[in-house]
Amino acid sequence: MQNMKIVYINAKNLKIIILILLLCTYLAWANEISDENLTENESILIDSLITDSLEIALVKPDSIKIDSLFYAADSVFYYEEIERIDFIGNAAVKYHSSNIEADTISIDLTKNQAFAMGRSFLKDGTQTAIGKDIYFDLDSKWGIIQKGASKFDKGFYYGKEIRKIAKKAFDVDDGIFTTCGALHPHFYFSSKKFRLYQDDKIVGKPIVFYVNHFPIFAFPFGTFSIKKGRKPGILVPSPGYNNSYGKYIENIAYYFIYKNYFDATLAFDYYEKTGWEISFINRYIKRYVFNGNFTARLQRRIFGPDRSHYYWLLKETHHHDFGNKTTFDANLEFISSKKVWEGSENIDERLSEKVTSSLAFKKPFLSRTINMTAKYVDDLKNEKKDITLPYISYSLPSKPVYELFLSKEETDEEKWWKDFSYSYNFKAVHVGDINDPHAGFADVIYKNKKDSTGAYINQHNAGIKHSGGLRYSHKFKGWLNFSQSLSLNEAWFDRDEYDNKLVRGMDYNTNLSLFYSLYGIKQMPRFYLAAVRHIITPRISFRYNPDFSHNDKFYSFSGISLSSSQKQRKITFSIENKWQLKLAKTENKDERKINDFFKISSSCSYDLEKTGQRFSIINHSLNLNPKSFEYKILNFSFKPSGKISQDLYDFNIKNETPAKWNFPIENWSLTTTSKLGISGNAEYLDYFPEPENDFITQGFFQDDSLFAEEEEAINTLEELEKLSRDKKNWSLSFSHTYRTTKANYENHDYTSNLRTSLTAKLTKNWSVTYDNYINLKEKELVSHNITINRELHCWKIYFRFSKQGDYWNYQFRFFNIKLPDSLKFRTSDHKK
Repeated sequence: MQNMKIVYINAKNLKIIILILLLCTYLAWANEISDENLTENESILIDSLITDSLEIALVKPDSIKIDSLFYAADSVFYYEEIERIDFIGNAAVKYHSSNIEADTISIDLTKNQAFAMGRSFLKDGTQTAIGKDIYFDLDSKWGIIQKGASKFDKGFYYGKEIRKIAKKAFDVDDGIFTTCGALHPHFYFSSKKFRLYQDDKIVGKPIVFYVNHFPIFAFPFGTFSIKKGRKPGILVPSPGYNNSYGKYIENIAYYFIYKNYFDATLAFDYYEKTGWEISFINRYIKRYVFNGNFTARLQRRIFGPDRSHYYWLLKETHHHDFGNKTTFDANLEFISSKKVWEGSENIDERLSEKVTSSLAFKKPFLSRTINMTAKYVDDLKNEKKDITLPYISYSLPSKPVYELFLSKEETDEEKWWKDFSYSYNFKAVHVGDINDPHAGFADVIYKNKKDSTGAYINQHNAGIKHSGGLRYSHKFKGWLNFSQSLSLNEAWFDRDEYDNKLVRGMDYNTNLSLFYSLYGIKQMPRFYLAAVRHIITPRISFRYNPDFSHNDKFYSFSGISLSSSQKQRKITFSIENKWQLKLAKTENKDERKINDFFKISSSCSYDLEKTGQRFSIINHSLNLNPKSFEYKILNFSFKPSGKISQDLYDFNIKNETPAKWNFPIENWSLTTTSKLGISGNAEYLDYFPEPENDFITQGFFQDDSLFAEEEEAINTLEELEKLSRDKKNWSLSFSHTYRTTKANYENHDYTSNLRTSLTAKLTKNWSVTYDNYINLKEKELVSHNITINRELHCWKIYFRFSKQGDYWNYQFRFFNIKLPDSLKFRTSDHKK
């Protein structure tokens, strides 16, 4: 082992060394990628046979205050006469997060120059550069990297010679630029002369685009943005051609930003055959306060040599938080015609026949919330409009009466008056029903209009309603539930049907009910079905209200209404049966409970004020709600529900033989929903993994390096296998809905729809998704679409085809994964 030679360097020379190191590593000008800064407790790995190491710390008053400076090499030489330091053999120097490694590092203190010879690596924080030889002059701030390479935010560049010519500018001779991380890039842009502006752009001339080292096309010059975050400027337009549009160019646009609060895009699209479109899209946000976006479009559509029309769209979404749970939300959309959506890639827009706008304001009040909303619906198909402006509501749900007078600590649990509760609801509404296709602003907002027969074309109504209730509930002996309630409603209307202005009305009713529940349990501990619980709940109730038939003069709209029934005394009988299951624990699943596995409810009423047949129709509802069945890759669920109605007076039970009794069914309905899913994991071996460059593999870190980073150890063959396998789910699902009623069934009428969806990764790089919607009754394929994706290492191909009836469209995109907005090709077409 060589004797370690320790040399104390004066403060002046140390300042120069540190400054040289920082400036040298500044050549790694790439944008930050990841947090790779070294920690203070990183170990220094030194060849135990031939390595010298030196730690320098200065304490003189005129020295630079530093934490630590480390260097290591096979040999260290300091030439005092010529003031030069040579680090020879596996040379490495570290100062804070700045590192430099090379075969040899030489520092000339008289000329203020630094040289790194052989394979060299520079790192300053997260910025890195590699090269064969590196030269840097401290006085002129000028430097060269021979056969260098560096990394920026989303890509890499290489050059025969890289020169630093200004603080944030570099020249690259015979350079290439790529986003491909392969050791031998699949594509790149090559130029004899590149100039790089840090955190801004790369400019080159001439530019040649290569794929697999084969030239594809060339430009006299070119520029690529490498700016971080949002930057204002002109966006890259997208030219193209298809049968519908002819020649076109889209996205001739300017992008504008204001700090972190606002951005906007003003764009122009031109289509040779169909016209043009101007759009303005804006997003804004103030954290914790508000956010939203605004979209405006103006289209000129050409229908012939002398025929064209203008269409427009305005859309705004906004959320504002005022604090204290007070919020305001707006969702507004207005269009001149449905044609503005033609050609849209969004199928919901193309199929939409209504445009809906809404406003909502919420504010806490007396421990509850006041809601104020507005809604506007434009029915494009029927040329109708509906408006609700405003809709104000406040609801105070059931609360104990004693809370109005006593605190909870002052009450006695045994007091009978604790079972009294009250409730209150308030509504204030204005609604408009506009059937005039040429209605103006006044017609939409407030103005009524009648036709020649006196029927309303445009009708507006406004009203206020108060609802209050008092309730007494008690459970006798712990099993019999008794409740009695009184409800009162008062409403004010802007007019009645006789055109009397500002009219008032009221109604009230009282209810009484008794019910209890019976429980039966059957346990089967040796079976997978471990227990069954049956719950029977019979109920009887009585309702009374006076004669309010004189209220038929009042309008009824949006919850503003009054009872207009005659005097009523009605007894209602009902019974509910529920079955609940408990499934035993298995090796793969814990114990499970299925609540309301099967439920049957029946009800009938008896009207004391009615003459003749006082019993009503008997209504039954049935619901089966089993848990989904899962077995390996299979998942199946089936949920039927139905309703049955019977007329009690049609029952025939006069025969002494019960088997001959007749219980005819007056009406019935049936709905079933079935879902079948199959899914699994497909494994794909990567037999020929793509070699990656040193920036990704960090191949410039050697095991005996001063700054070697710890890597996760692979200890088993299973762990090694996991690295080379790619697992992705595949799934196939079917969803079927069936609906019919007694009348429809007798006429062979029903609704039966099937939806199918398939998602599969065919290979490591190919994936496909297909779904369709089939009307089984009409044997019609209503709609279907297919999406294909192909990964090409650093590129991706996307293709989607959709068809619905006579309308179809397709989209094709070929884009760079890291720079999808700058490096892309796309085309689309549609036909209606």
